[in-house]
Amino acid sequence: MQITIRNLQSKVRVNIKDLKEIVARALKIEGKDQAEVSILLVDNATIKDLNRRYKGLNRATDVLAFSQQEGESGFLKINSNLLGDVVVSINKALTQSRKYKQSFKKELYLYIIHGCLHLLGYDDINPLSRKRMEKKQKEILRKIELEGLCG
Repeated sequence: MQITIRNLQSKVRVNIKDLKEIVARALKIEGKDQAEVSILLVDNATIKDLNRRYKGLNRATDVLAFSQQEGESGFLKINSNLLGDVVVSINKALTQSRKYKQSFKKELYLYIIHGCLHLLGYDDINPLSRKRMEKKQKEILRKIELEGLCG
């Protein structure tokens, strides 16, 4: 498994080793032991720019996922383990953790799991698919918590 994490924000100190472990566990739970994923931690301004550029929405969001498994890419025939990239707004994780009265770490882990699920083909476009995705997120987070990784 290859997990690359780049931290381009300076608002909050994050433990890259812990984040890699969360990504690895989430992907392993989903049967993707050989996956390659890139995680990018950014601020609201950066994610807003990416959201505008690639999704046409001029606002900050919590998570963006850019799958390498979708479309007609010939590259996938060479490397089908490459899932894609997840971009996470640290600002949103901080704000939402306060709003929902849970730890920043747990909120961040939830965003990372959410992004990885998008790379695996889950979506939250409509209420039914959103419910399915939220159920899977909670299931994965619960398993990770039971393993003591969300401390």
